[in-house]
Amino acid sequence: MNRKHRICDERGFTLIEMLVVLFIIGLIIAIALPNLKAAGEKAKVKADEANRKLISAQADNFYLEYGEYPASVEELVKAGYLRSVPSCPGGQGKYVINRSPKVSSEKRVVCKK
Repeated sequence: MNRKHRICDERGFTLIEMLVVLFIIGLIIAIALPNLKAAGEKAKVKADEANRKLISAQADNFYLEYGEYPASVEELVKAGYLRSVPSCPGGQGKYVINRSPKVSSEKRVVCKK
């Protein structure tokens, strides 16, 4: 067999084909990354909201039983209203309870950093 004939029969990708594939993959990644980052931020906001609602509800239960709001989230854990102390999303800061009965339930718990 002729060596020239054998080389032409080999199948494979050309440099142009590989560059096109890499460009398409890069384009897909460029479109997907901002969406993934936004999803992560939304998840943190939702987790914070859920933690604040849970702590606020349990603080209200504590108030109904003892006639005053707990001094801290740790007190809710000691009294058995929570299993553990929730941490603020991202691990920055801790939740604080406003003990005034005049404060609305949405604003009773805040994350202090």
